[in-house]
Parts: sequence; C-alpha cells; structure tokens
Amino acid sequence: MMKLSVLAVISVTLLGPSASFAKDEGKLPKNAVELSEQEVKDLYVGNSVKYDVGDGMVYYTWSADGTLKGVKVGKKKGEYGYADGTWTVTGNTFCFKSDWKNKAGNVTYVYQPCKAWWRVGKQKWTKNVSGDDQ
Repeated sequence: MMKLSVLAVISVTLLGPSASFAKDEGKLPKNAVELSEQEVKDLYVGNSVKYDVGDGMVYYTWSADGTLKGVKVGKKKGEYGYADGTWTVTGNTFCFKSDWKNKAGNVTYVYQPCKAWWRVGKQKWTKNVSGDDQ
C-alpha cells in the first residue's frame, strides 16, 4: 500500500509545535546525543505528521494512551485508506504498528517501523531502525 524511503534524518513534516530538524546528509553526526524517552514521546503525542508516500499523502496522529490513527489520501480521486494502531517508546526508539484498512474495514496492510532519535544542538535527527524498508 505504501512505501517510505529510508533516510538518516527526519523526512516528515510535524504538524505540531515547531522543532528544528537537520538536513539529510546520510549519516549521524559524531556529537549526536540520544533523546530521552520523554523527549521522544513529546515529539509524537498530541501531534500529527504528514508523509509524502509517492502515490498520496499519509497523516498520522499519536495519542497519549498509546494509540494512533492514520489516514491516506491517494492522488487518484476517491482513493483513501485509514489505520488504527499502537505505539511504544523504549529509550530513544519510537515504534508503531498501523493496521491499514480498506473501505470495507478489512486490514490490507500492516506497517510497523521503528525510528531512533538524537539531538545535535537544537536539531533533532532520526534514523530508521526497522520497518521502513518494506
């Protein structure tokens, strides 16, 4: 259903409080410091992100109770999907599982990536740990 690029730094638009994100240079700087679990949670909880997935846009919103909602709006008229799922944070790593459903409500795709987070000064960096190679 969707395929996301594997990048060394953030490749999404946060639709919440402003944060400074680094340009993709393909590698993590040597002076990068891992974000705490709370800092990682704060990046997601109550915020939404927008991914450009090539054949449309995907929007996710993460709730404090560990759940998520997703919507995909395809480039073709009338093409869409929606997802329910869960998320967890361990250390500096954020993982989520989204069950993508068709118009009938049947699960057609399960997307399950993990992203690790660091800071260099005021810039935040992320690295795809697993799942984005699907």
